[in-house]
Amino acid sequence: MKAKTTNQIIGNYLLRIGIILMVMLISTQLYLRLDLSANRSFSLGKYSRETVAGLKDKMVIKVYASKDLPPEFNNVQRYMQDLMVEYKRASKGKLNYEFVRYKDAEELASLAEENHLQTFPVQIYEDESLVMKDVILGLVFESQGRFDILNLYPGLEPTMEYEITKTIQNVDGKLLPYLHVFQDTLYKYYPAQLFNREINQNYKVGLTDLEKPLAQIQTLLFAGITHDLSLEQLYNLDQFIMKGGKVVFLQDRIHTDQYGINAMESNIFALLAHYGVLIEPNMVLDSRCSEGQGRGLGEYIPYPIFPVVRGMDDSPITRNTDNTLLYFASEITALDSINIEFEPILQTSASSGILRGPVFNIEPVMTRGLSYLLNDPPVTVAAKISGKLTSFFARDPAMQKPGFVAEREDAEFIVFGDSELFMDPDDPLYLNRGFVVLNAIDYFMDNLSMIQIRTRNLAPSVLRMDYYMYKKQIQPAELERYRSTSRALLGIFKSIAIFLPVLLLAILGFFVWLAKKPREAEA
Repeated sequence: MKAKTTNQIIGNYLLRIGIILMVMLISTQLYLRLDLSANRSFSLGKYSRETVAGLKDKMVIKVYASKDLPPEFNNVQRYMQDLMVEYKRASKGKLNYEFVRYKDAEELASLAEENHLQTFPVQIYEDESLVMKDVILGLVFESQGRFDILNLYPGLEPTMEYEITKTIQNVDGKLLPYLHVFQDTLYKYYPAQLFNREINQNYKVGLTDLEKPLAQIQTLLFAGITHDLSLEQLYNLDQFIMKGGKVVFLQDRIHTDQYGINAMESNIFALLAHYGVLIEPNMVLDSRCSEGQGRGLGEYIPYPIFPVVRGMDDSPITRNTDNTLLYFASEITALDSINIEFEPILQTSASSGILRGPVFNIEPVMTRGLSYLLNDPPVTVAAKISGKLTSFFARDPAMQKPGFVAEREDAEFIVFGDSELFMDPDDPLYLNRGFVVLNAIDYFMDNLSMIQIRTRNLAPSVLRMDYYMYKKQIQPAELERYRSTSRALLGIFKSIAIFLPVLLLAILGFFVWLAKKPREAEA
């Protein structure tokens, strides 16, 4: 009997061990991850998964990381590792990653230099004193002799997946969609290194002067002009739209030179007005704006002439974007409410203003800053237009050539009221200002999954005061009447945070006591 009991005990233990081993074996084959973060920040987007699953050749990503990283770099590394696990699983064996081994900091620095990785000087607290330390954190992508790098640094987290996926597809030699780009002389006068890099990494770019008809490739980026187009250029642009081409316009009505700031005229405005869209001869102001150097040393003052605008929650193009800086922007309005659908995709805040042309005197605005009268409702500075359009040359037989198309039922284009939206910003805070332009291009290319990974982690926190003011259209002058409500809510949240855990523990203890009470009575 005793032997039988012993055998049963051993059998039970062996059965349990077998079950545990089976569960562990199954867990290595099955992968389940629950991501409850905002916008699923720790899970790969559809575009990233498709990119690595469709790799033509095997790829390895080598991680170069200093030991004992400062906390801010540690956060970047942890997020990068989470993404690497996701990339590896989604690639189905085509992509792997590894941490590069090294003996000491000198060897790591040498390896980083060989691979053109950046060294970040960081001030840290060590041995009870502040010291400077060189930190290295970067990725090297290798595939069939092709090579690229990506430096990782604090602040990159919101766009890290986008940057990694973009680098993977370029190293893999993925065929990029074709994009026409029209650049006026205006484009050459301003620094546009960041924007040029972005469009060349996302598209196969072909420059056009519009002097010849465009091949019916889907999308054209029209990067602003300061003068008239020739009739030939205007005709080719019009027919591109009439034949189904999609155009993203970067165009305002403001011209600056040594004589001042003035409203400008061009036949491009006549073309757009014919299509039912007016770029107003004005300058948009906003209390939510960038800051610039004041007259005092180290003094920074708000520049309402440079609005910082948010996207629309219901627009796939600008959703999650709240940090788009505009330089001298013009208002966009609709002239036709019957044949076209006018959808705003970027607007200023509820504390906006307008400077009227033809001469823009910005001195009072710059002097008074936010004390300048900014009581206008949100102003539309970018819009998507769709619907029935007739050709600008429909009543001009002399200009019509073989293959002329007089109207289009499903025409589409987008207008941003800022010709300098391609320009690199002075403030690193707005480095991603051109993302809305890329999103507009990808929207016309039906590449919504790329838009999602580019901007999904840029969404503002719903708890931020400025975001709440934007959603409720609250002006700064109205804040005082909300302060008592804010203080009351803060007191409620504090009370809940203090007493709720105690209450839950008390309830749990009560139920445990109830469960034990019958046993004690039986004993």
